[in-house]
Amino acid sequence: MTSTPPTRTLVTALLTCLLVLFAAPTVHASVQDTGGKGRSTFGVQPSGPKKPDRRSDFSYSVTPGAAVRDHIAVLNHSARPLTLKVYASDAFNTADGGFDLLAEGVRSKDAGSWIRTARSRVVIPARSRAVVPFTVTVPAGVAPGDHAAGLVASLASSRSDGKGDRVAVEQRVGARVHIRVAGELKPGLAVQDVRATYHGTANPFGTGSATVTYTVRNTGNIRLGARGTVRFANSVSGPLRAPGVETVKELLPGNSVRVTASVRGLFPAVRSTVTVNLDAIPVGGDIDPALPSTTGSAGFWTVPWALLALLVLAAGLTVALVRRQRWRRPGGPIRPAPTDPHPSVTSVPKEAKTSMLIKRFTRPTALGLASLLAAAGGVLMLGTSAQAETLGTLSLTPPTGTDTSSVTLSTSGPCPEEADYLIVKVAGKGFPAEGQNVVGNSEVAIYPSAGEGLDIPLSETMRDYANTAGFKTLEGRYDFTVTCRKAFGESTFGDYEGSMWFTSNTTYQDTDPDGPEPTEPTGPSESPDPTESTDPTEPADPSESPDPTGSTEPTDTASPSDTADPSDTADPGTADGGSTDGGSTEGGSSDGGASGGGTDVTTEVSGGGDGGSLASTGSSTGAITLIALALVTAGTAAVWWARRRGLLTFVGGWNHR
Repeated sequence: MTSTPPTRTLVTALLTCLLVLFAAPTVHASVQDTGGKGRSTFGVQPSGPKKPDRRSDFSYSVTPGAAVRDHIAVLNHSARPLTLKVYASDAFNTADGGFDLLAEGVRSKDAGSWIRTARSRVVIPARSRAVVPFTVTVPAGVAPGDHAAGLVASLASSRSDGKGDRVAVEQRVGARVHIRVAGELKPGLAVQDVRATYHGTANPFGTGSATVTYTVRNTGNIRLGARGTVRFANSVSGPLRAPGVETVKELLPGNSVRVTASVRGLFPAVRSTVTVNLDAIPVGGDIDPALPSTTGSAGFWTVPWALLALLVLAAGLTVALVRRQRWRRPGGPIRPAPTDPHPSVTSVPKEAKTSMLIKRFTRPTALGLASLLAAAGGVLMLGTSAQAETLGTLSLTPPTGTDTSSVTLSTSGPCPEEADYLIVKVAGKGFPAEGQNVVGNSEVAIYPSAGEGLDIPLSETMRDYANTAGFKTLEGRYDFTVTCRKAFGESTFGDYEGSMWFTSNTTYQDTDPDGPEPTEPTGPSESPDPTESTDPTEPADPSESPDPTGSTEPTDTASPSDTADPSDTADPGTADGGSTDGGSTEGGSSDGGASGGGTDVTTEVSGGGDGGSLASTGSSTGAITLIALALVTAGTAAVWWARRRGLLTFVGGWNHR
């Protein structure tokens, strides 16, 4: 068999990927020698004039026109001499975000063209090293910012492929070279080309998955890292965060990376959106770019094909039943007279047919037929609009923290036995009026028990939720509501409610900073009711404030904001010493003269929300209404179709067309 001459093929490009430029003092490569002399191992390392140093890479801050002289050590760990090429090349990001260099022979146009090595080829004795000087000459008119390259040592060899042909290969290792040119630094990131696809389910009432791909591009002039957060949402599923979104560790100026993320549990509500929030992070050893979050979004179709097929099937069955009634009458099917040798093609006149069916179809029957198709939508609307009762309160862990703290909500009791799912929303300044879902439909069983209640950890921070809602400043009171419920379309069974207050854009506490301060009782003159005051001859325990409502039991609250101030309380129906706004409770005390024991959080949702309304369940009133209207329309159309064909007759004046 004739063997082809050694040639550089795709194998060269594949082996080039072995250029692993880790942040380590030395980078090595190893290749099996085809001459039978064992494996050849070599590496490179930043160096001084005589020996290698401890730098992990080459990093320079220069001005345009400057020249820098440095050294690279090329090490031979093999048992035989090696002849290696030494050269520089431009750097770029691979499709998956890796750091790579142009292949040999491809002309460099940036930092790789600024570097000149003293020797382009070195012969290194066995188990020895060679120090190669090089010079970086920065052009006078170069743009400010970061420029990246690499210094490469390569070994050319040959080997046989599967067909016995000789193939020339090149194995290389390199050291990174980062050059920052003085001038105005402009960090920048962009989210581009966001595309999402929905993967449905055969279950008409089930959820599917969605996949999004997007491009992260470095639009500035310094290298940056990027951390992305991806959320999917629609009128039914409330923002679902995609897990395991890839973090881009280093993106060179002008380069881009394609990122893919997926999420499960997305309900097909016809049209959905995906939002990508991108935060810039500094590359190791660099300064924080202090960039605001960058956002990109896209809409995509999430058509409930299985549910639509079910509705079409139901409509088809209804039409079939109506058509079946067309051929029914008290005496059986209509047949021509047996004595007629030439039966007429025309059937019984419409007037006669109408008279035969008039006893079967009356106005109540027709209305019932239309109502059957509308019933499903009506059940959805009525089942979810029931007012849910308040089951108890929520406590926050930690009780004080920052906008980036991991918060756990603890309910004061369990969900009712019939409720096997829950949903959590937050409302307050910056969030939608109906609240923003922070925990989607989740099974109650997955949350650990906190005494008699549940511990519900929030998967994201308040800063993340604010970014999702599109605002930056957290201030004032934010109310959390845990709604106990069943699956989509079912009734709710009650809420647990609690609040936090942001005293600055970054810090919160679980008590109202404007609430009443505890005051030690000083005598009967300070009691709101002289007939029920504390006996002045008996010393009052500072930990047991007298109850303005007449209770002699000490309050069991441990929070100063939960204790009403007796000196300021003039109205037994107001717990905070002033008028109560809309029945809300301030400072955690009960409204309207509640007896003993304030709660550690408020029990009133801001704005007097609907409790068990559609917003609490994560369902959209608009979406449910559209479904109901579609069913009503289908029923009306079926009745109209039957009436036009004389299959229905309405008693009481509905027979005129």
